Amino acid sequence: MRGWFVAAASVATLISAAPALAQSRIGVADRPAPTPTDAPSYVDEAFAADAFEVASSRLALSRSRSPAVRALAQHVIDDAAMTTNALLAAAEEANVPPPASASGDNVKGAMLDALTQTSGRDFDDTYIAQQRRIHQEQLALHQRFAADGDSDILRDYAVDTAARAADQLDAVNDLRR
Repeated sequence: MRGWFVAAASVATLISAAPALAQSRIGVADRPAPTPTDAPSYVDEAFAADAFEVASSRLALSRSRSPAVRALAQHVIDDAAMTTNALLAAAEEANVPPPASASGDNVKGAMLDALTQTSGRDFDDTYIAQQRRIHQEQLALHQRFAADGDSDILRDYAVDTAARAADQLDAVNDLRR
């Protein structure tokens, strides 16, 4: 368990290498994230999404001047830490190997790369749009695994986390208004 906690604590450090994964920015960000139903793939995807949320939100805390965006970013970081720890505990209980990497796929790398290249109002708009997208994808991921996943333990986690993803998506959408 301790090794998994160390992995969770280093999520932001690991994801910082994600821009190198962005091989092509054209079309990559437009593909939807997969929604796996096998436990190892689900754990990897959920872990990578949390890692992206943390990395992008840490950028928002350091670069945004909007109190509302900064408050959302802190909420996202806090929630992602909680869901990551719960995911790792559930995966260990279900005898699923720890996530292979926090970097995720090329889409998340391209999104983080795009965010790092913006500033000011463009940064806030990009951050909000990305949070909307990642939370929509997270919601679909958790709902799909809750319905069709191959691990009872992780299906229970997915049910709880889908509710959190829906709440966060509401918070992101409220910020836009």
